[in-house]
Amino acid sequence: MPVPSADPAAPSPRRLLTNDVFERLRDDIVRGRLEPGQRLHDQELAARLGLSRATVRTALLRLKHVGLVEAVPNLYTRVTPLDLRRYLDTQDTASALYLFAVRFATPILSDESIHRLQTWVAQLGSTRTDPRVIDRETIFTGAVFEGFFRVFLDTLDNGPLDRTLARLRPHLERMFGLFSEFLPAETIDTAFRRAVEGAAARDPEAATLGVHLFLEEALGDFHRRIRELPEFAGA
Repeated sequence: MPVPSADPAAPSPRRLLTNDVFERLRDDIVRGRLEPGQRLHDQELAARLGLSRATVRTALLRLKHVGLVEAVPNLYTRVTPLDLRRYLDTQDTASALYLFAVRFATPILSDESIHRLQTWVAQLGSTRTDPRVIDRETIFTGAVFEGFFRVFLDTLDNGPLDRTLARLRPHLERMFGLFSEFLPAETIDTAFRRAVEGAAARDPEAATLGVHLFLEEALGDFHRRIRELPEFAGA
């Protein structure tokens, strides 16, 4: 009997380990457990995680590729410091892509997709201790992306668009999470309710107007407030 060949599509154990390390370190950076500017040593990380240095190095290279880690050869590898200008550029790019997704997916949303949106928006803010304050954990778990924007991206099924946003999202979630107290919860809730109403009517203008309210008013207020922080003075 011939020996069955390995499934070429199946990920190797090393690939799975690298993914695990990448996701864990990415989460630690986004949540601030690894602080901006903190030095990273592959030997220390490997010992802490109980993995090989090669596996950790591969994960760090991927984090460098998405911009969460920066390195100068023979000097240091560190968590990328917070940079307001870099964040704003990232937000501008992501905003344009999100608006594109909502505008072009809304007319072709399925009934099931609309139901997903309506179920999500009906629960918006239900877990908040203070209705005026965004729960930081919902940011770190990507609740808005998964509950709202994911529906439009799934409808479009555009691989390059999805991959580009996957690279941008950690930078946005990092800033939103670290300064979540500056996010205007009531404006955000109103924006997404309007966007879902427009999407349910399959009206791309109404849906994108709701998203514009989120991007221009809610995030505009957020940006004004973080610009006043000492660490971003003059940015």
